[in-house]
Amino acid sequence: MKKIKILLTFLLIFYGCTYDPILSTKKFDFIFEEINHEGEEIVNRIIKNKLEQRKVGSKNYSINIKSFKNKSIISTDSKGDPTVFEIDIELNYDLIENNEVIYRDTIQKQITYNNINDKFELSKYEEGIIKNLSNNIGNEILISISSLNK
Repeated sequence: MKKIKILLTFLLIFYGCTYDPILSTKKFDFIFEEINHEGEEIVNRIIKNKLEQRKVGSKNYSINIKSFKNKSIISTDSKGDPTVFEIDIELNYDLIENNEVIYRDTIQKQITYNNINDKFELSKYEEGIIKNLSNNIGNEILISISSLNK
């Protein structure tokens, strides 16, 4: 009898635990009729593409984006050559509905990484980092706006 209770408890627990991707199955009920941006062009382009993927919705918003990117040296070796870098992306955005700012937020993402001797590989690695951070920021914008619509 005790084994049946334990088995039943485990089945109920495991049945309730499922993996559900947040952004791929979520239906956003808004679109962006206008996306204005200034600052880092690469970051803005990636975020704009992420926001423009949402083509269906009953609410129309405009969004103003201002982004900043900073690359700094965190650590150097005994010769003074950099060993650890940090990329920091900050994004300020205003959500506008009917020519009125209804939401304003700042998102900041940063990552540290080790230096690579091959400068070409280092630049490609940094491009990948910037792309990933920008996509994460775009996802955060979508999630925060969807929470406003509830």
